[in-house]
Amino acid sequence: MKIRFICNREKPVAWPLTTVLLLAVLLLSTGFCSCKSLKLRKSDEYHISANLKLGYPTQIKYFLVGKQKIRCLTTGNPDGKNLLLVHGSPSSLSSWMPLYADSAFMNAFKMIAVDRPGYGYSDFGKVETSIAKQAELVEAVMDSLKLSATILLGNSYGGPIAAQIAMRRPKKITHLVLLSASVKPTAEKTYGISHLMIAPVVKYLFPAIFRMSSEEKFSHAAELALLKNWDSIGSPTSIIHGDQDRLVYFSNAEFLKEKIPHSKLYVMEGKGHALMFTDPVYLKQILWNVLNIND
Repeated sequence: MKIRFICNREKPVAWPLTTVLLLAVLLLSTGFCSCKSLKLRKSDEYHISANLKLGYPTQIKYFLVGKQKIRCLTTGNPDGKNLLLVHGSPSSLSSWMPLYADSAFMNAFKMIAVDRPGYGYSDFGKVETSIAKQAELVEAVMDSLKLSATILLGNSYGGPIAAQIAMRRPKKITHLVLLSASVKPTAEKTYGISHLMIAPVVKYLFPAIFRMSSEEKFSHAAELALLKNWDSIGSPTSIIHGDQDRLVYFSNAEFLKEKIPHSKLYVMEGKGHALMFTDPVYLKQILWNVLNIND
C-alpha cells in the first residue's frame, strides 16, 4: 500500500506506507521523549511535601548496590508493620501514591517502596531484566534498613521479584501478596509495537520508559522459567487478580495457586489490570481486607 502526496500541483509523489508510519513515529517521539510525565515518576521533594501535609514524615534514601543506584521511600507509621512495595512495569514507586495518601494505611503500616532498577530515580533508563538480580538489589535495601518481619507486596512485573525474595528469605517475610502478578511464562499480552521498541536504532524513537518495559517483556518468559523453588515460600501468601485482566491473564493466578498450595486466591470479579490507576478505591479496600485478614 502507498500513500500519495501532492505538492504545488506537481506530479504526485508515492511514499511507502512504512516510510510514512516511521516519519509519523519520529515526529511524535520528538515530543514524547522529552516529556517528563512519560517517566512515570515524582520527585523526592514532591513525595516529602505531599506526605508532610498529611502529617506523616517521609524519608527518601539512595543506596548504591555495586554500580546500581536504588531509590527508596519510607513513610507511614514508624511503629507500624513493615509493608514493602515492589512496583510493576512501566512504573515507579510513585505508583503507590494512593496508599501514601490513605490515612488507614499510613496509620497501620510503615511503608517502604523502591524504584526498580531503571525506573523512577534508580538510574533511569538502565533496566535490569534479570529477576534474580533485581531481587538481590531489593534484598540489599532490606538489609540496609534492617527489615526483619515484613509484609511483601509485588504488583504485576514486581510480583515475580517479590516471589523470588520470599523464596530466598522465608524467615523474614511474614506475608507475601501477589497483585495481578505476571509469573506464568507467555501468559501476558504482547503488543505488536513492542517489537519496534527493542529493534536496533528504531527503538530510540520511543520514550525510554516504554523501551525498558519492552526489554523486560521479551526477556520475561525465560526469566520466569528460572523461578522454581516455590515450595520454599513458607509465609502466608495472598494472590489477588482480576478475572477480566487482559494484560496479565488470569491464568497467572491459577498458576500461582497450583505452585503455592497453602496460598489464598482472591478473585476481583469483573476487574482488569492496573487498578491502582483505574479504580484505586476498590483496590485499596481489597488490599486492606486481605492484609488485615492475614495479619
